Amino acid sequence: MDIVYQSSTLQNKHNSLQQNLPDFLRSILQEIIDPILVNKDQQIDIALQQINEKLEQQIEARTELLNQTVNQLQREINEYEKAETARQQTEQTFQRHNTALQQLVQSESLQYDDFATAIKHVTEVASIGLDVARVSIWLYTEDYAKIQCADLYERPSNSHNAGFQLSVCDYPSYFQALKEEQIISVIDVHQDTRTSEFSDTYTRPLGITSMLDVRIWSRGKVIGVVCCEHLGNQRHWTLEEENFISSITEFVRLVIESSDRKYVEVALADSENQFRLVVEQTGQLIYVYDIADNYLRWAGAIEEITGYIADEWQQFDLAAWEAHIHPEDRTKVKSLLTKAIQSKSQYQIEYRLQKKDGSYIYVEDRGKFLVNSINTIDCLAGTMSNVSERKTTEEALQQSEVRFRQQAQQLEKTLKELQRTQSQIIQSEKMSSLGQLVAGVAHEINNPVNFIYGNITPANDYIHDLLQLIRLYQEYYPQPVTIIKQEIEVIDLEFLMQDLPKLLNSIKIGAERIRQIVLSLRNFSRLDEAEYKAVDIHEGINSTLLILENRLKNKPGSPGIEVIKKYGELPLIECYAGQLNQVFMNILTNAIDALEERNKTLSCEEIQESPGMILICTEMLDENQVIIKIRDNGLGIPEAIKQLIFDPFFTTKPIGKGTGMGMSISYQIITKNHSGKFYCVSSPDQGTEFVIEIPLKPSMVKLT
Repeated sequence: MDIVYQSSTLQNKHNSLQQNLPDFLRSILQEIIDPILVNKDQQIDIALQQINEKLEQQIEARTELLNQTVNQLQREINEYEKAETARQQTEQTFQRHNTALQQLVQSESLQYDDFATAIKHVTEVASIGLDVARVSIWLYTEDYAKIQCADLYERPSNSHNAGFQLSVCDYPSYFQALKEEQIISVIDVHQDTRTSEFSDTYTRPLGITSMLDVRIWSRGKVIGVVCCEHLGNQRHWTLEEENFISSITEFVRLVIESSDRKYVEVALADSENQFRLVVEQTGQLIYVYDIADNYLRWAGAIEEITGYIADEWQQFDLAAWEAHIHPEDRTKVKSLLTKAIQSKSQYQIEYRLQKKDGSYIYVEDRGKFLVNSINTIDCLAGTMSNVSERKTTEEALQQSEVRFRQQAQQLEKTLKELQRTQSQIIQSEKMSSLGQLVAGVAHEINNPVNFIYGNITPANDYIHDLLQLIRLYQEYYPQPVTIIKQEIEVIDLEFLMQDLPKLLNSIKIGAERIRQIVLSLRNFSRLDEAEYKAVDIHEGINSTLLILENRLKNKPGSPGIEVIKKYGELPLIECYAGQLNQVFMNILTNAIDALEERNKTLSCEEIQESPGMILICTEMLDENQVIIKIRDNGLGIPEAIKQLIFDPFFTTKPIGKGTGMGMSISYQIITKNHSGKFYCVSSPDQGTEFVIEIPLKPSMVKLT
């Protein structure tokens, strides 16, 4: 703008000067000034063009910034609208929940109606408040084996049903979740493992897609569950909805406890009516204590109970009455009466009351706090009954019960001992029969094996001589006749001469293996030795391992189990060798079972990283005792089960796989028959170790 202004001023001055000058000067001035003005105009145009370009750039930049600001503002508006919509939805949900809860709080049905009517009201309000199609209330049976539907409200049909039952054993995953989780919030009932068990029989036929279950607590334990079922598209449950249903469970608890209280009140009223009739028909001492006036009024069988005539006993005030209570009972009676007055409650107590002749009788004192609504006078009304005969009978019964309980305990102990002895005898007979069978089989196998083994050496010598003879023929008669040459080619004589010694050696190895197995079977049965004698413990362990080798080696689908033996230098031990072998068999079999169970829970890679292993260690505990440890790296034994593993008939194995007697009999063999110790060291996921401690020369104990 300054340039334009200067140019205009210069032009004006030029025009004015031309008007005041002569013509010749005007022409000279025109020739000088015009080029200057032309150049000045060009510079002004260039400056103006640059200014326009700069202004356009600034306008474009401001326009871009303005567009960005508008876009940001639009996004914020959209987010605000979404937040406002969510807030409105949350506010509507909260309002719906609050209205439902207020409706339940103000409902007279929960206070005065019967249980069935009240619980129906709760399910209807919960269905509307949560906006779901189905709401049901389920309560556990007394044995906690099932839950039973107290009420199912179906909102689309506005109908109620009840009486359905679900068994814990039929739906273990759901009931396990119900046991561990206060709130079960399920978006997809068909995919969630906690509810997928219901898909085929329940949720899919009814069109249920989502479920929200909350446990009902009463008096410190879970008594049932409130179940909310959504139809249609999957539903994501919010924290507000979970809190709402948790509040509904509190109303259910109140309804249940109120129903129980009403039942008790009705029963108490009936009991009081019956008691009043009994009092009218039987001799009882009746009293009314006016608390304000500290005055006692008496009626009923005064003389029959106290020995005093009515006029004499009417003079007894509270202090005189307390004075007739036995000194040992006086404190508890006074304390009870004081609490009854303070809490305005009923009371019942038995104590000894002194009669006129100085003797004591047992009385049952029942009382109740009463308030007269007319004159607002507080008093205690009660009755006394002579229960001396009953107390005498009860004491006699208690003594008899103690004696019977002792006898029952003794009989139970004797029965358990008899069962244990019987089971041990049966097991011993089985093992004896098995030992005889094993020994017989070993003997029958041993004879032909010895025959074969004894003939292997001469057969080997004969064949060696024949082969040597053939070599001599080949050396001195290198060109046999045609028919012999053909036969040599047919039987492949060169290969036969090389393979035949190997074949004999294989037969020898097989025969030796059979002899080892027979020897192990004979060592395990121990029928060829005295029952009680000094033996090598390691031979018994090795014999047992050889018998179990089929379960230890690697098979398709069953990885092998590595056995690590760390034997110490042990002397011969005086023991019942067959019985100890039976113990080794029980422990090793259990270890193999435990490792097989562990492998079922692991992948092939995990098994390769941590293969099944059994570690057997033997050593001298001191100069007179030997300790034998058999450890596996299985799943371990929980503490609760570990305390029961030596009990008769206790087993964790499926029916048909275990009798529950193996470890019990093993415990008897070690502790009673060998004067030793047998215990288990284990914890979950840390493996199990069985420890046997036996003396070198245990005292001779007669077998049971």
